[in-house]
Parts: sequence; structure tokens; C-alpha cells
Amino acid sequence: MIIPAAIGAITFLPSLGLNIALALGAPLGMFAMGGKYRVIPKGLRPAFVMPIIMQFVAMWFLLTAGHVLPETLCTILPNIITIIFTFFFACYMTFYMATLFFSISPKEKWVMGPLAVVTAICYWVTATYAVIG
Repeated sequence: MIIPAAIGAITFLPSLGLNIALALGAPLGMFAMGGKYRVIPKGLRPAFVMPIIMQFVAMWFLLTAGHVLPETLCTILPNIITIIFTFFFACYMTFYMATLFFSISPKEKWVMGPLAVVTAICYWVTATYAVIG
């Protein structure tokens, strides 16, 4: 299911880009951590490295489950492992989406929130299709 996987990856890119920008010190803090910081303090920036790696892995599983990537990349792991991780990241995105809508930062809530909704739906659709398709 190429279309939901591609849409999910595209709507996930702003979150990935935001985390990279925040880790590098961009003044976009109003879109993360409840808008507590305009610029993330240097001591907190390393904490954004793990989510960046996790988001790349999550996007890889989405694109693999949706068969968007070339076949050689889609067959690196057994299909059942890809399906399990795609469902795991669908759950992760659902909880992430919920936390965004409880944010006290309007920009985080109303910019990142809707993107997370679309991304979570695309993860669920792609994971489900990977099982039944």
C-alpha cells in the first residue's frame, strides 16, 4: 500500500526536521516541549538525538511495510518483523499524537498535532494492509 505509506512519511518529515533543527539550536522551541523554550538549551539538545534516530527507523519501517522502497530494501528483514514494528510505531504515533493535543503550546498543538493525526492513521492503514494484503 504505497499511497498511505508515502503520505505518512511526508507528514512525518516535519517532526523529523523539527527535531533535527532543535538539536542544532534553531529557535523553534514553541513547537516542542510544550513551548517551554524558544531555543532548546545546549544541555538538552543531545536528548533530541535518540528521537531523531527513532524517527528514521520508524519511517524506514513505514516505507518498507508499504513497499515504497526498492524490493531489496524491503526484504532485509522478514515480513513478520516489519509488520510487528510497523504496528509498534503505529501505537507510538497514536500516543505521540495524544500528547501533542494536551500540549500547552498552541503551535505544538495545532501545527504538529494534525500532522501527527495523519501520520498515525497512515501507520495504522499501512500496518493493517501489510497483514491482510
